Amino acid sequence: MDTIPLTGIQIWVVVKILAVILLGMYLIFSLVIVRQVKLMTDTLQLGFERTVRGLAFAHLAFAVLVLLAAIIVL
Repeated sequence: MDTIPLTGIQIWVVVKILAVILLGMYLIFSLVIVRQVKLMTDTLQLGFERTVRGLAFAHLAFAVLVLLAAIIVL
């Protein structure tokens, strides 16, 4: 009942693989955010560049930790 008809592939294996792929895409997205923040802070001098960069790197670290947790758990 948990297999795809005519293929014998388990549905949950496909769901787990898709979840890891989507989290990998989220990691790439967070890398893009870090790059965009760097470009923004190089262009604009507003006084809180360090805070924004810190938040961008915290977001990147969170994305890496979530991906690693998903790979370990799934």
